[in-house]
Amino acid sequence: MKTSLFLLVVTVTSIQIKAQNVNPVIEIRSYNLRPGSRQAFNQLFEKDALPILGKCGIEVVLYGASQHDNDSYFLIRAFNSIDERQKAEDAFYGSIEWKQGPREAILTLIENFTTIVLPLSSIKKIPSKINNMITYVSIQDDSAILSAINKKFINNFLKQDVKSHNKIIHKDFVCIESNGNIVPRDLYLKNWATDFDSSGYTSFSYQDEAIRIFGNIALVRAKTVYTKLVNNKSITGYTIYTDTYLKEVGEWKCVQVQITPVK
Repeated sequence: MKTSLFLLVVTVTSIQIKAQNVNPVIEIRSYNLRPGSRQAFNQLFEKDALPILGKCGIEVVLYGASQHDNDSYFLIRAFNSIDERQKAEDAFYGSIEWKQGPREAILTLIENFTTIVLPLSSIKKIPSKINNMITYVSIQDDSAILSAINKKFINNFLKQDVKSHNKIIHKDFVCIESNGNIVPRDLYLKNWATDFDSSGYTSFSYQDEAIRIFGNIALVRAKTVYTKLVNNKSITGYTIYTDTYLKEVGEWKCVQVQITPVK
């Protein structure tokens, strides 16, 4: 969804108007196709119809499969005016290339269609709203990714999985322990191989996860709940940790861990 919206905004806002004093319009056509024919329809459109549209001077903005079902298809075309639209479409649908070419094969795949024509100016008002939607969706996606990494972070600790953990921490990673010690990456990974076994924990989990994203920086905070043996006695304890993540080349990596004991 966000890809199609983004392409629509970018393409529509970059349409080159070929003459002055015109009132450009966008035509949105929605097709209901025969069940199971969408792939064949798309192949015919791209191979045979699209080149003829170009020869007739019709600018195709966007086309493809609708995501709400398996048998819908859309086509968006741009024209300099309502009159120009009529002339261009008359030229296309009246052309020998269309009539003796893909016309019959394409029409047999269409059950019905609907056409909407809008002024280009109304479409150009959309970009800011679409950009906000794209940003919102991106944040939701990143939150889910960071939550999954946080889960893996804890699982890596429980399993003492150094190889997996190495993949999710940044090359400049540091850990600030609850006693204030700053542990560099190499020593941190070396200790990771035995940390859980040497901890005395008999159970370890996390809760109250909170994720905040600031562009390519994110803070992941949660509370760990544990039980451990101290002098042969089982005690329960808590810590709050805040992990700082950096997104580089589309990938989130943890750059710093800070652990705060709760007393």
